[in-house]
Amino acid sequence: MAGNGLRLGLIGGLLAVSGALLSPTTARAQAAASDSGSLLDSASVRARLVAARLESQAGTQRGRPGRAEAGMTQYLEGVAQLTKHEFDSALVNMRAAVTVGPNNARYHGDLAYAYAGLLRWDEAGSEYATAIRLQGANPWYYVGLGAVRAAQERWAEAGANFALAKATDSTILDPKLIGAASFVYERDGNEQQLFEWSQAGTRLFPNDPGPWLRVATLLRARGDTGQGLAAIRRFHTLQPDDRLGQAVFALYLYDIGQNDSAVTFAHEAARDSAMHQYASMVFLRVGARLLQAKEYDRSAQVLAEGRSITPAGLNRMRYTHYLGLANLMRIPALYNDASQKKDCGEGRLADSLLTSVDQDIRETAQLDSAQASQILGTYVPQLRQRIDAFKATCRNQ
Repeated sequence: MAGNGLRLGLIGGLLAVSGALLSPTTARAQAAASDSGSLLDSASVRARLVAARLESQAGTQRGRPGRAEAGMTQYLEGVAQLTKHEFDSALVNMRAAVTVGPNNARYHGDLAYAYAGLLRWDEAGSEYATAIRLQGANPWYYVGLGAVRAAQERWAEAGANFALAKATDSTILDPKLIGAASFVYERDGNEQQLFEWSQAGTRLFPNDPGPWLRVATLLRARGDTGQGLAAIRRFHTLQPDDRLGQAVFALYLYDIGQNDSAVTFAHEAARDSAMHQYASMVFLRVGARLLQAKEYDRSAQVLAEGRSITPAGLNRMRYTHYLGLANLMRIPALYNDASQKKDCGEGRLADSLLTSVDQDIRETAQLDSAQASQILGTYVPQLRQRIDAFKATCRNQ
């Protein structure tokens, strides 16, 4: 669940990715169901072990000996079928075992798992709730119920059950459970729990990359660049080719003023088309910063690259506007150099740039009508007059 959760909604919408072939809702539901099944596989095994230990400690008696023995026989047959994912057959045996031993938490827990294997989520949830009532000290029944509620996209209930599992026995935490809970808390919008579970992941499993990326994105949202930068660097060390991680790293590098490095990482992230939207944010911000710093050539280069991967909309309009300004500021130096060197090639380049500027500023005039009016009414005509005169000398040569 960690991987899917990570790619379905991380960074509060800034770096989210939806399913490519499915609608976002369907993709989320299928991802949740698939990952819940994976978590339930391991949770069911661990629940049985803990249940047996708790029964032994409590000296649990399960009804009259003959009926208990019959129930255990059917239960063990059901468990053998569950291990092979023969859920239909297991369901028959588990129902029979529960009929014989209605107060046995293990029977109810594995009946819940059989229902879950058949995607009968409501019945699975009911059986896990019964197992919890009978054996509340078993944290894996809370995990099972949490996984079922996640598959149903009942995020708040899922998160509450994962929290109860952790509170019951914090030693159960492993990368799979932390990833599953993080996915749920992200979906529920519970940033504090998401942060706490992710932090636990970095502490307990420092070589698991997922928690480092989640911590990094959450810390950036909180404005904690110092610890966040350390977290994203750690993630990059563990998973250097991850495109989402590269996009987050690019944002951090922009934050600390490392423009060239930010562009490099954004460019790498953009190799995955799913990251285009977010890499383009970096290109836009860096391009605007370079424009303000009067680094016009570099600004134009970055803005042109970013615009090429930006879909139509407000951000593309901003790209076009900034690119028009950057190219406008490049033209005087280019024209002067062409005049001094009598370089007709540079003159033609200046002419081409001026045509692009005129078009770009006209297309984006609504962003700043006063500025557009001044550029189109004064600067462009003046530059056009000079460039046309220079072009005339080239024709006479």
